Amino acid sequence: MNKATTPAMLAAPLDRHSPLPLYEQIKRRVLGMILGWQQENERFHTDNELSEQFGVSRMTVRQAVQELVDEGYLRRVPGLGTFVCAPKIDEQFTPAMDFLDQWAIKGRPLSLKVLHCSLDPAPAHVAADLRLPAEGKVWNILRLRTVQHVPISIDYRYIDAALVPEMQPSDISSGSLLDVIGRRVELAYGDLKIEAAAVREEHADYLGLLAGDPILTRHLVYCDTQGRPVMSGVSHYRADQVRYSVRIPLGQDGREMTGLSESVEFLAQAGSPRQRRRE
Repeated sequence: MNKATTPAMLAAPLDRHSPLPLYEQIKRRVLGMILGWQQENERFHTDNELSEQFGVSRMTVRQAVQELVDEGYLRRVPGLGTFVCAPKIDEQFTPAMDFLDQWAIKGRPLSLKVLHCSLDPAPAHVAADLRLPAEGKVWNILRLRTVQHVPISIDYRYIDAALVPEMQPSDISSGSLLDVIGRRVELAYGDLKIEAAAVREEHADYLGLLAGDPILTRHLVYCDTQGRPVMSGVSHYRADQVRYSVRIPLGQDGREMTGLSESVEFLAQAGSPRQRRRE
């Protein structure tokens, strides 16, 4: 038996007298197919294949499939087809900020591709984040994170070159910019903000999305023990691949809460030098 016949054709026939709409019945059947899908990197059934298998119009199938796309079970890749989404990874904010390790533990190791690195005058918004003078320079770094060729995020990082004057190619491609910074200065904390957004055209191709598709955007600024900003940046994530999880520390009797403000701003306090790594 093959993927074109096994899951759908062996399923119970649609009930055309049921008060449950046909597209909803198809959605539930297709969800069952998704949950049992074993061909992780293979294209899922096309709308035409599902239409033939269920004996309904493409429009009915498209409605069911689109809802599953919207809910994060499937993803459409222009020119390639429809694919089953791997379960989302919870990136947890911890003192280590060890996102690479967190993905690896889940069996989905991240790969990094350096798209750009140069020593440049700080753009205005970066100079404001890092509190740099007009002539201030930064290491301007752009990296793409992927898992098994699936794009996960596009990451912009800006590091104050006055505090970190040297960067080696291996420093940028190895994954741990916090480790590199930690050799020069002692980091104390990172301010992180998460927001939902629609992907812009210049990022859509990198992430395998269409302009306007939903993404998660993470803004960050890391500071040293003197309160000086050392690195700022932004990461744009595919919303169907990652979500964030935060543990809120509570004080005695639960009266104190740190780490989460009313404006949903996350403050990740750095730990020992050994813990500050893998951003």
